Amino acid sequence: MERIFVSIASYRDNELPRTIADCISKAMHPERLVFGIHWQHDNHEFFEQLYDRRCKVIDTDYRTSKGACWARHEAQKLYAGEDYVLQIDSHMRFVRHWDTVCEDGIRELQHRGNRRVIISNLMPSYDPDDDTNLSRACLSCRLGRFNQDGALALKASVLTETPERFSPGMSISAAFLFSIGDLYRDVRIDPDLYFDGEEISYAVRAYTHGYDLYHCNYPIVYHYYTRKADRKHWDDHGDWGERSILAKARMRSLLMETNEVPDLGPYGTGTVRSLADYERYSGVDFKRRTVSQPGDAARTADSRETVRSRLAAGGIGVAQIDPFSYCNARCWYCPVRYHPQPVEARHHMPIALFEKIIKELCEERDKQGLVNAGFNFIYTAHYNEIILYRHLAEMFEVFRRYGLRTLILSNGIALSKDKVDLIKEYNDVIGEQLCLNISAFERERWVANTVAGNGSSARTKRRAFNRTMKNIEYASRQLGAVSIQINEANPDEAEKQADIARQMFPGVPVRTCLTLSDRAGILHETGAVSNREEIGRMSAGRSRVVDCNNTFTGIGGRHFGWLHVNALGKAILCCNDYYFDYTFGDFRTDTLRDIWLSERHATVIERSFREICRKCSMAVWK
Repeated sequence: MERIFVSIASYRDNELPRTIADCISKAMHPERLVFGIHWQHDNHEFFEQLYDRRCKVIDTDYRTSKGACWARHEAQKLYAGEDYVLQIDSHMRFVRHWDTVCEDGIRELQHRGNRRVIISNLMPSYDPDDDTNLSRACLSCRLGRFNQDGALALKASVLTETPERFSPGMSISAAFLFSIGDLYRDVRIDPDLYFDGEEISYAVRAYTHGYDLYHCNYPIVYHYYTRKADRKHWDDHGDWGERSILAKARMRSLLMETNEVPDLGPYGTGTVRSLADYERYSGVDFKRRTVSQPGDAARTADSRETVRSRLAAGGIGVAQIDPFSYCNARCWYCPVRYHPQPVEARHHMPIALFEKIIKELCEERDKQGLVNAGFNFIYTAHYNEIILYRHLAEMFEVFRRYGLRTLILSNGIALSKDKVDLIKEYNDVIGEQLCLNISAFERERWVANTVAGNGSSARTKRRAFNRTMKNIEYASRQLGAVSIQINEANPDEAEKQADIARQMFPGVPVRTCLTLSDRAGILHETGAVSNREEIGRMSAGRSRVVDCNNTFTGIGGRHFGWLHVNALGKAILCCNDYYFDYTFGDFRTDTLRDIWLSERHATVIERSFREICRKCSMAVWK
């Protein structure tokens, strides 16, 4: 009797028992299932299958969790030689007889000459309140673009034609992976990865261990993407940022051979195939951060037809809405220091307009329209100090009403006790996440870097420094997820300031950012920051810009995966559009759908590829 090991890593997830129940009830042979569950929970949680003889459980207090990859790694240890492995998330639904569908698929693919095969897909979504009405749509899965940390995203679109049951794949989805049991012996999950890069890293490692990757062109499982009410690991663990930074260094060491982590131990590539073999197979060049497989829309994104098609396909994954684009500082690494902000920036967006934009985004998401199913996060930063927004509390209420989340990016100057208490009050919206961008913690250096030239007296500037430090001290005691980012290009100076910050604020995560953006040439012209050399390397031998890689895993670049709106409600190209030269719609008079699908939007994107994007270090060149 062939058995299937079902590996589930669950973090404070109310869907876990229903996922297990559906997995069992939809299987043709439920008696062949063996569950390996890493259950991360608090003292009030329980799931009914805890004592089911088919379930082997690792019982973990959620406060000791180290993230998703660590949890999957621990669950993998429960594998005991079963014939097949199924790796899933803890919020899934299944098609009828999913087990025989997967087993038959493996056997069919093995007839192509390699017994080492993996079936893995991006999945359609389901609604826990209506999980009997499952879509028959199937998602294609292709490689997207690299983000600024070097992670390669997966892109999904609905298949309109299914010429064959299975098609070759370039990556895997960690939320649904089915293979022979040997996979869990051959390719151990790296516990020190965190989130970004998990899937492409495992895919490359599996491929170099001799596994062929396939996508199934019909649905097998369904995934609950939004999970608005559930806590995520990063909501509970203030050190998640540091874990993520270290994890990305591991990913780059594996894929780009940066040697940031000299020894990856058992979590490196295999010996059956090389990394170069994977690059030739997939069309990926990890060091150049390019993807050139045939049919990739990024290769021809500057054609009008392709731009229109990509816009029509939707894919908005993040919105950056700036309700008040005024800053009270003059940081050395920001255009505000050197150029007056546009007049439009000094405007408080009416809260009714803000809610209109939020409402339309959520409506498009819920009807599976222009907005991704997993959309749940809004940035409110654009050369501004958001806590000065006149309607800050009302903005938080809007987020709460629509089940969205945000974080606060601040320079700390205006971070008064009242503002900190307000942030704490909306913990369900913000998760107490407060990121402070501060370049120095020595008073005179802070003054020079942050408020020099603002017209204030020397005494006033020193008092501003003292007040800022007091604000940070109070916030660090009241909030659970305060972090500090030191923007400093000089590595020695950055570490010096980081050490001072750690001494001043014990327990607060401090990270340094050495690689800064010159904001599409604005700061290059001032001599403050320059990305010219990097752009020269990326554009060598290439003639045109076709896309943007400044995004997160699973979300398109700024042109096709993000919505940017300024304080007047105008849709703008991206965060580097400092002067609002690339606007393509007005939310005061038009709808999201009309703006996104407008001819002007396509025209602006084409124009940007010829102009501003050629001066940006996040551009994708062809």
